[in-house]
Amino acid sequence: MPTSSSALLTAPAPVSARGTSTVASVIAAPAAPALSLRGVGKSYHVAGKQSTTLAEHVADWVGRARTSSEADRFWALRDVTCEIGKGEIVGLVGRNGAGKSTLLKVITGVTTPSTGEIDVYGRIGSLLEVGTGFHPELTGRENVFLNGAFIGMRRAEIRQRFDEIVEFSGVEAFLDMPIKRYSSGMAVRLAFAVAAHLDADILLVDEVLAVGDQAFQDKCLGKMREVRQREGRTVLFVSHNLAAVASLCTRALLLQSGRVIADASAADICRMYAAGVASTTSEEVDLTGVPRIKRSPARFTAVRVNGLDASGAATDGVVSGGSFEITLTIAADQRVSRAVAGVEIVDERGRPAAGVSTDSRDVWFDVEAGGERRITLTLRDLELRAGAYTVGLTLRTMAEVLDEVDAVVRFEVEARPATPYERWPGWPQAAYGPRYEVSVR
Repeated sequence: MPTSSSALLTAPAPVSARGTSTVASVIAAPAAPALSLRGVGKSYHVAGKQSTTLAEHVADWVGRARTSSEADRFWALRDVTCEIGKGEIVGLVGRNGAGKSTLLKVITGVTTPSTGEIDVYGRIGSLLEVGTGFHPELTGRENVFLNGAFIGMRRAEIRQRFDEIVEFSGVEAFLDMPIKRYSSGMAVRLAFAVAAHLDADILLVDEVLAVGDQAFQDKCLGKMREVRQREGRTVLFVSHNLAAVASLCTRALLLQSGRVIADASAADICRMYAAGVASTTSEEVDLTGVPRIKRSPARFTAVRVNGLDASGAATDGVVSGGSFEITLTIAADQRVSRAVAGVEIVDERGRPAAGVSTDSRDVWFDVEAGGERRITLTLRDLELRAGAYTVGLTLRTMAEVLDEVDAVVRFEVEARPATPYERWPGWPQAAYGPRYEVSVR
């Protein structure tokens, strides 16, 4: 059916993706949708033996074309079907490697889907990675125009909103300084400010709250609420900060191994994620099957949490004000020197309760190629409020982060009536530097 020019201005046709771009009919679109995804999947070829010569590379390519085995493919997304209405703020929750960032990249067109269709109703603005579109040698002022152009802003639009962008970012004093001299927090402030002022119908935000101080995080959340309430924009928000997801979003999707396993209210999804990410206390959790963002020479293979009684013997439960152990198993494919293991304990709303690392106790360790290390961190008299907690792990050296896994094990803290956390339930969580010891085997 022919459509008039005026109709096109008020009701733009969605852009569909099924490997290549096509144009879908406005008539067939559901009522007031912002995004519609049907059976969306994204797969990648998993390389086996590394090709070292042109002949090997060509032979490998021809072999894959002839024998495209399913075993050689990794599905980052699989059969994602959902619809997001105009004006909704929807959170995407899941472990590292669950497919959250891949889903945003497929929606924006950074990468094409292997299967399925995506209909986008309106203009998209995105902040997928910190500093994307920034040139380190250019100044902050110049990068506002460069980054704005990358995300689809017109030069006149950037000029019109330049003062608002700079004021929101809070980097006025450093505007004529090269970006390479900015801290990561300053860079993300400027990047978010540009993306937030794009006149877009749909805003995609990926882990922007992972960098920046608390004041800036609150400012970002306030801006995302504002663009929804005052401007009616749709926001897709990826974050591991469950407190931010619960407070900002009315709805959330829980992703696991590339699939949407739950679609419910943000509060329900946050509870499901905190409760279902791992096993109970005292059981060792196998981490070898947990998806990772990258392949590194060393990684966590298991973790266990168990309580300690007054004599130091292991118990099944953790009591508020009591002691407990976190035992980590680390394996390496090649030798790793002077490694550091860190642990973060997070409550069921995503708020950090305690954090410890081996280097704070002057403990660095080596892992031989094909070898294994067991690290035990013993936390003493930690006043955690009664409730559910999850544990996130980081393995690094001075040069790089080797492995990161979040919410890998869940444990319950039982109440002890004599603790102040029972007398004042709203009291803040424990201090971030508890008394602890480290042992390496």
